[in-house]
Amino acid sequence: MNPVTLKIDVTGLAEATGELQLIRKGLADRTQLHAALAVDMVTFTRDFLTADSRHATAQRLGAQPTGFRARSAKYLEADSDAEAAIMRIPRSTGLGRAFGDVVIVPGAGRTYLTIPGCAETYGKVLRDFPAGAFKFAIFHGHRPFPALVWAEDGGTHRKGDVAWWLRRSVTQKQDRSLLPSDAAYLEIARQRSVLYIASLRYRAA
Repeated sequence: MNPVTLKIDVTGLAEATGELQLIRKGLADRTQLHAALAVDMVTFTRDFLTADSRHATAQRLGAQPTGFRARSAKYLEADSDAEAAIMRIPRSTGLGRAFGDVVIVPGAGRTYLTIPGCAETYGKVLRDFPAGAFKFAIFHGHRPFPALVWAEDGGTHRKGDVAWWLRRSVTQKQDRSLLPSDAAYLEIARQRSVLYIASLRYRAA
C-alpha cells in the first residue's frame, strides 16, 4: 500500500503564541488588576454606606439621625500591590466592628465616656452646651450608674432628666452587616477579573 503523506501548514502560530504570552504575563503580574479592584471595593462600599438607613439609637431616643455611617464613607481609602487589593478603613469610622467586638475607652485625661440619654444630646458633645447645663448624679440599681442630668428645665427635658450616661468603657458587639457581605465582595472581584482578562485579550489582539 502506497503511503499517503499529509502536510499541514498552521499559519499565524507565532502571532498567537505572542498574544498568549502577553495574556500570561498580565495574569502573572496582577498589580493593575488589584489597583482596579481596590477602587471597585471602595466605590461599592461607599454606595452601601450612603444607602444605609439604619438608625436604631436615634429611633430609640426619638432623635434626628446623624448619618454618621454615610459620612464615614468618604474616609475609605483604596490601596494595592502585586499581592492584594486593599481597602483601608480608619478606626474613627467605627466600621471595624464589622470584624469583631470593639472596646471603647475614654481618651487621655478623661474618666468617662458620655453616652447620650435623650434626643437633645444625641449626636452632640458636652462643649455644644453652655457651662452649668448639667449636674453629676448617681442612680442606684444592681450597681451604681453615674450620669449627667439636666440642671434646669428646658426644651423637651425636665430638671433632673438624664442627659448623658457616663461609662468607663463600652463594648460594641460585632455587627457584620455594617459592611457588604463577603459574597458581595467576591462578586465584585469576579466581575473585575472578567473585565481585566477581557482587557488583556483586547491588548494582545
